[in-house]
Amino acid sequence: MKNFITFFVMLFSTILFAQEKIDTVVINNNGTLKIELDQRINQVITAKEDASCPVAVKKVVEKKESPKATAADPCATQTQINGYKIQIYYSKNRADAQKVKNEFDNANPHLSSQVAYFAPDYRVLVGDYFTKGSASSDIRKLKSKYNSSFAIPYKVLCRRAK
Repeated sequence: MKNFITFFVMLFSTILFAQEKIDTVVINNNGTLKIELDQRINQVITAKEDASCPVAVKKVVEKKESPKATAADPCATQTQINGYKIQIYYSKNRADAQKVKNEFDNANPHLSSQVAYFAPDYRVLVGDYFTKGSASSDIRKLKSKYNSSFAIPYKVLCRRAK
């Protein structure tokens, strides 16, 4: 029993003193995240990278050659693929839909937009996305002004899609 208690105290003290603060996470008021790691962690990471990457591969990575189109790349063989767009507005009146599209273009020049006719409605569709998940961040941003925004399946331009 005495050996068990001694073993338990030694184990507990080892665990207690083994914890050392090695990183710091700071979140500023503007939402930026700053992580400071201990220098020893960076040394371990770079040692692992050096051990696993041969020198020839490193040289190729440093050159940053442009990727070549392959058959596995869906954008290599076709310009449009099945993806998602965000519907921000719909109306039976084409002029109203065109007005919303023009307002959207002025406020968000970084996103493509179009008016599409799905009988009996005209819909304003924006963006090009491979998946619903990739569209979700833009949907959250657009919900403040266009509260009925949601992703719909649609043909998208492959090279523009996120």
